[in-house]
Amino acid sequence: MRLVVVMAGAFGFMTAVAGSLAWDKPLDVCLVNGIVSALIAGILFRWWMKLWISCLEQVSREAAFQEEAAQLESESQQSDSRRE
Repeated sequence: MRLVVVMAGAFGFMTAVAGSLAWDKPLDVCLVNGIVSALIAGILFRWWMKLWISCLEQVSREAAFQEEAAQLESESQQSDSRRE
């Protein structure tokens, strides 16, 4: 996850600096814009990664629960058929 946050920060920094330079802003303004953009991009991507991971874990738990329920149902059907 650290790699993703660092990459997001680098992407935010580069795009903000490139955009500021394209608009002929002074270099100090470009760097400040890049730093602020890197911070915001890092925070947003960290939040997004946590959300994504928690959603993947939830889907995995639901799949395991459904598999267990199907197995229990098939076992109960087999025991019912043996009783008859």
